[in-house]
Amino acid sequence: MTAVIDIPDDLYKKVTARVASLGRHVPEVTVELYERWLVDEKDASVPTTAQPADAHWLEDWFRSADEAVSRTSAGPSARELLMQDRNRLEKS
Repeated sequence: MTAVIDIPDDLYKKVTARVASLGRHVPEVTVELYERWLVDEKDASVPTTAQPADAHWLEDWFRSADEAVSRTSAGPSARELLMQDRNRLEKS
């Protein structure tokens, strides 16, 4: 079967350079990657609609937020400063 797909130019240039350096051809490598992907899907415990990184991105994001908060100086938060400023304007 022949299929036509759109691939971004930069990606295709990288792929052709890589397969050329390996002495292979793009269709050959494409078929191999599809076969590997299908085998990996059968062995994966992750649902087929989820991507591998889905399970950890939120945990990583929260960890980064905790690290950022731990590096802040003591004192009023930006929200507290804003509320103080708003209250100042209402009293005038």
